[in-house]
Amino acid sequence: MKNEIFKNVNGYSLDEYQIKAIENNCKHTIIVAGAGSGKTLTIVGKIKYLLTNKNVKSQNILCISFTNEACKSLKEKINNNEIEVLTFHKLAIKVLDIKNIYFEIPKENFLSNTIDNFFKIAKNNVFLKKKIFAVFKKTNPLKNKNYKEIKKNIITFINLYTTNNMNKEDLKKLINNESLMYIIYAIITYYETEKEVNNYLDFDDLIKKAMKICENEPILDYKEIIIDEFQDTSKLRLDFVKSITKFNNASLTVVGDDFQSIYKFSGCDLNIFLNFNNIFPNSKTFKIENTYRNSNELIKIAGNFVMKNNYQIKKDLKSIKSLKQPIKIIYYFDRYKALLKTIKLIKKDEILILGRNNFDIYKFIPKEKIIWLENGYFKLESYNFNLRYLTVHKSKGLESDNVIIINLENTLLGFPSKKKQDKILNKISVPDEYLNAEERRLFYVALTRTKNYCYLLVPYLNPSAFITEIKKMI
Repeated sequence: MKNEIFKNVNGYSLDEYQIKAIENNCKHTIIVAGAGSGKTLTIVGKIKYLLTNKNVKSQNILCISFTNEACKSLKEKINNNEIEVLTFHKLAIKVLDIKNIYFEIPKENFLSNTIDNFFKIAKNNVFLKKKIFAVFKKTNPLKNKNYKEIKKNIITFINLYTTNNMNKEDLKKLINNESLMYIIYAIITYYETEKEVNNYLDFDDLIKKAMKICENEPILDYKEIIIDEFQDTSKLRLDFVKSITKFNNASLTVVGDDFQSIYKFSGCDLNIFLNFNNIFPNSKTFKIENTYRNSNELIKIAGNFVMKNNYQIKKDLKSIKSLKQPIKIIYYFDRYKALLKTIKLIKKDEILILGRNNFDIYKFIPKEKIIWLENGYFKLESYNFNLRYLTVHKSKGLESDNVIIINLENTLLGFPSKKKQDKILNKISVPDEYLNAEERRLFYVALTRTKNYCYLLVPYLNPSAFITEIKKMI
């Protein structure tokens, strides 16, 4: 029987939603998988189905995920050494290796140093000198008090420029006689020259170069391509995928969750996920709506919260797990005492503490009381608890017995963060139409990391706007 293979996928039996998504024969498939719904298990089940029922060879299957850690985890679960599980960058390197193209990857601070060097030599150019003075009010911008902040925005702009797969002609259209845009154009030109001289390819260059090769010859022979976390795809990565499928007519299966799209700042474009059916004709959408991590009560609250944004894909997530009042609000005047009280309340179970920013934990626990271990784990002086602190961004894909969310304050760097995107970045990254759209998704990710209870630590004075909403739901 065909369905027999689904009764034991890594020790689990797949549900009707997962099986339906796997067995479809559409050329292009998008699987919308809710938090804790077993998307990785679905990918493993899909591969098992391709090998067993469709007689696809292992070497003709490619899995793509977004981090080395995610690839390693997926590779272990697939348990087939012939199936490649690669990041986009590793796949690009494979293409360049096939073509015997030699390159070096620049050091992490190469772009930052290049920008500093640019401003040191740009004073010799009369035109640029005027533009620099217009922005910094100094001929030596490195001495301007706002230099670090402006430089940070320039770096972000350049990264978005490459992840959006833009070229110089696209960039020229954005200048609009603005001094800073003239400077950015000149920096990009200088940066590209410096890379060429040193035979450097940064991570996005790797993909660009590999993409151009794949557009012109059938260098890869994959018949089935499966992409995990597709909600985090950029325009550049999308174009790379298109170039790979150009010659080999491969089938494409993408898996992801628009509710968990939280990397817009790095060039990820949620619209690619939302418009998949338009980008890839002859495609079909499947939803996996059983969640195995969260209680039914928690997933309903979290789902209603994130779906207030009508641009999100509507889902009806459900769970057989039931838990009375899984979300608990704990108000405080004293942060440290409130956190200790909550930790003691949870007792011996694993506890994951989540914040909006890296430094949030120090608002709640004095530095001298924390003994840091590895991967965010820490010990608290005089207490024997299994604790871990991560930002919500770093917690994506993880789960814990219980979760505590901190920094739920109505401040600039609270949760939601009120820090606005610089206007120069609005030229290349369109702001969300819905207020706090990405912060809302980020809060959804935080809420859904727990297997049991989620504790929200909230100040009596000036609480987060998200708490005002959540209070009405619990």
